[in-house]
Amino acid sequence: MEIKIRFLCVLVLSCLLLLSANVLIANNDPDETPDEILINNDEYRQNRKGPVLFSHLSHAEDYDVTCEECHHDYYDGENAWKEGDPVIKCIECHDPIDSVEEVKKLKIAYHRNCIGCHKQVFDEEISEDAPRNRCYDCHEK
Repeated sequence: MEIKIRFLCVLVLSCLLLLSANVLIANNDPDETPDEILINNDEYRQNRKGPVLFSHLSHAEDYDVTCEECHHDYYDGENAWKEGDPVIKCIECHDPIDSVEEVKKLKIAYHRNCIGCHKQVFDEEISEDAPRNRCYDCHEK
């Protein structure tokens, strides 16, 4: 009788372990959009300002920023990227050290996209809250 109880306990624990592993794997789907993204690149020559914790969820849901406003894949000067296309990391095209022809280095690309959008939101009086002047409004010290 004691052997049957041990066997049953081992069986139940094994099932629970497999079930929780399956849930963890399902929740770590690489195609799933993360709520927050830590922008931190060790490849910079100098990283004086620190990383930026970017709220993907807030930009998408609260501020109605479309995917194409940040994600891009340019052909003949036009953004050919559409929602549902694979998302590659910025660093895959934007070198952290040097601009290469028309492709700006990573820091410039981030700043033009992020600060440029925040400035536009402020200038068009959509919001006065978009940080655009002080580095540490976005960068962690």
